[in-house]
Amino acid sequence: MNPDQFTDKSSGKLVPITLKEKRVRAGKEELVDYPTRAFVPNPLPPELDWDHLKSALFDLHSEALLALGEINGLHKRVGNGATLLRALWMREAKMSSAVEGIETTAEDMVLAGAGREESVRGVGLEGWNYVKALEHGVSSGLPLCSRLICEMHSLLLTNVRGEDKRPGELRDQPVYIGNRERGPRASRYVPPPPGDTLIQCLKDFECFANAQDDRIPALFAVALMHYQFESIHPFRDGNGRIGRVLISRSLVKERLLEHPAVYMSAYINEHKREYVDSLLAVSVEGAWQEWIEFVLRAITTQAKDSILRSGLLIDLREEYQRRLKEGDNHGRLFRLIDRLFELPAINAQEAGVVLDVKGPTVYSDLKKMEEAGIITEYTGRKRDRDWMAMGVMQIIKLDHIEGLSVQDL
Repeated sequence: MNPDQFTDKSSGKLVPITLKEKRVRAGKEELVDYPTRAFVPNPLPPELDWDHLKSALFDLHSEALLALGEINGLHKRVGNGATLLRALWMREAKMSSAVEGIETTAEDMVLAGAGREESVRGVGLEGWNYVKALEHGVSSGLPLCSRLICEMHSLLLTNVRGEDKRPGELRDQPVYIGNRERGPRASRYVPPPPGDTLIQCLKDFECFANAQDDRIPALFAVALMHYQFESIHPFRDGNGRIGRVLISRSLVKERLLEHPAVYMSAYINEHKREYVDSLLAVSVEGAWQEWIEFVLRAITTQAKDSILRSGLLIDLREEYQRRLKEGDNHGRLFRLIDRLFELPAINAQEAGVVLDVKGPTVYSDLKKMEEAGIITEYTGRKRDRDWMAMGVMQIIKLDHIEGLSVQDL
């Protein structure tokens, strides 16, 4: 991090810090001290002309609110919108992992969520842990606070890579963001030192998150909080994923959405360089307007994507119900449809619990669901088999869905 980049419009201050860098001396690798500067963000909110900012971003802000409102209207079509739209949570988990370079398949993640951990790669569980962290963040009665954030972080890193990085605990050592091979001299950003400075940053973050400032529109506040969390970087690992979970949580808690159905990760993944440059520009030169504009564009784009995916999910459930009605199937099979939207993988034991049947009847019911084109046996095994709702899986997996109908799934 180059201290000379920072201007008098910076959104924080630089403080001395010592990092460790690798040096090779006499053929041996050792860690030596590297004195540099860390960035400590100012408490929110920044001193800006909010009336001017609202005017400058009026059209984009209005478009974002309109898209969010359309999603809420769509979800009122179904009584159990949260369950039906869980597929969108799974897509976000997959895309958020991709931002961090963690490539998982939707199938591995869904099977991990179904408890088939022995038959999936570890990255599948990493993706599913994101779903669990999001669920906890949205359902918890706690305000946005360090305790809640740490609980979410613990869920994110349980039994996966990074569990040696103090899951659920604030970092106890300095870190830097940049190319690890090139070391701290080439760092792009150095967040606040651990200890009292880091703790005070989080206290200031909590104060803003739980206060009401009538000057600042809710979506603008979401953008401010995401920047602040990323600049604080409170954990040794998993900061980006937790930061993106908090956006989804904030959209619900700020009553902009009834259910968490809009997610940033796909947009960030596609515009990653602009994302990291915009974050740094706020720190370096106080480029708040450009940052808020980026977040509004991201939310608008992803809200429109969620409108399409939500519509497809609703139509798909109606199509599945229509197929069962045409086949004159037992009414209990309709219970299985809702279960498949909540988690699109199921085995015979789980189906028996949902349907309240046993033995051959379970397999007979699963066969009827297969014949209706609702589920497909996924493992190819004769024992310990799993079925998946491939239509739901396609909605999770496909990057581009504009123009698609349920007949294409």
